Order: sequence, then C-alpha cells, then structure tokens
Amino acid sequence: MIANYCKMCGTKLQPGNKFCMKCGTPVQEQMAVQQTAMKDLQATRSPNHGNNLVGMALIAAVLLFIGAGGYYLHTQSMAGDIEKTAIVDKTTANDMSKGHQKNQSAMVSAAKGDSLEEFVREKDMLDTDIGTTANRVNEYLANHSSFRGYDGLKNDVRNLVERANQARVRLDSTAAADSKKKQALLELFSLEEDRARGLYKGIVDNQNGGDYSAGFKQGTQASYAFDSANSKFNVSFR
Repeated sequence: MIANYCKMCGTKLQPGNKFCMKCGTPVQEQMAVQQTAMKDLQATRSPNHGNNLVGMALIAAVLLFIGAGGYYLHTQSMAGDIEKTAIVDKTTANDMSKGHQKNQSAMVSAAKGDSLEEFVREKDMLDTDIGTTANRVNEYLANHSSFRGYDGLKNDVRNLVERANQARVRLDSTAAADSKKKQALLELFSLEEDRARGLYKGIVDNQNGGDYSAGFKQGTQASYAFDSANSKFNVSFR
C-alpha cells in the first residue's frame, strides 16, 4: 500500500514517488512502517475482537436470564397480589352482605313495631297508684279540715301526674304493631293524667285557702271516663 502522506512532514505523496518531494524521506520505508503497524494492529485486534464477541454473547445471555427471572418473579408477585385482592374483595362483599342483612332485619323489626305490653303494664300500675292515693286523700280529710301545712300528698300526686305524662310522651314516639291499640293507650294515659291533676288541683286550691271540691270533681269525672275506656280496651286488646 502506498502512503498518502509523508509521515515526517505531512506532504501529500503522489503515486510512483520514491521519496517525499519536500523532506526527502523514502516512501518505501514509510510503507514498511505502515505494513508493520497494520500487522501489529491486526495481531492486537483479532483475539480481542473474538473475545469481545464471546463476552458480549455471555452478557446478553446473562441479561436474558435475569430478565426472564425478573419477569417470572414479577408475574408471580402480580398473581399473589391479585389473589390477595380477590380475598379482600370477597371479605368486604361478605361484610357488606352481613351488614345489609342486619339492616334488613332491623327494618323488618321496625315495620312489625312494638307490642306495647310495657305500656299496658304501666297504665295498670298508674291506675292502681292513683286509686290508692285518692283513698289516702279521703282518709286525710276524714281527720283534717284542710291540707294547709302538709305537702306529703301533694308531692305524691304531682309524681303521678309526671308519670302519666311521661308514659304518654314515650308511647307517642313508639312505633306500634297495632295503631288502634296505641291510640287507645294514649287516651287512657291522658285520662290518668287528668285524674291525678284533679287531685293535685284540689289539694293546692285548699292550701291556698280555697275549696278543694272543684279539683276533686275534675278528678272524679276523669276517673269515670278512664274506667269506661279501660273496660273497652280490655275487651278489644286483651
């Protein structure tokens, strides 16, 4: 191969030149140097080039193996996550179903309503307690001319008024299975409250220097009305 440029001065060499036209360096010597350099370069590059190819192939194989292993682990992890998610979703669905069933049961119970037996018992107890207190009032008047200076019976009667009123309020806010039974009980509690209020009014009027007869008359009329309504209630709902 003929050198293109002189290695000594860089002048371009023309085909057929034996010497550099500028510095005089022999062209044959330059060719020998170039050929030697080329052989050295080939001797140096050829083994490494083969080794590089082998090395690159090994690296590619390792990367492929690592990539395949990573993909396998990734897919297994995804499968595990999907399975866990499915379990959580199933558990959540079961919880929601149980909650729905519980709400449905509560709604059914509310729709059925209360049997009101607790209020029936309270109505009967109030009837007994009001009657007992009225007897105590009569006994007191048999031995005393007035209620002045004595608050014992007045306080007891006031408690009866409050009991009847509270029972009526509670009943009014209660969902009942039988609306007619509830309405009858509301009327009976109202009459019991009137009975107790009549007694209370008679005692207070007398303590204030007036006559107790007006209040007691009111209580007596409420008692007659209660007895009549209570008899009908027992026939209809017992």
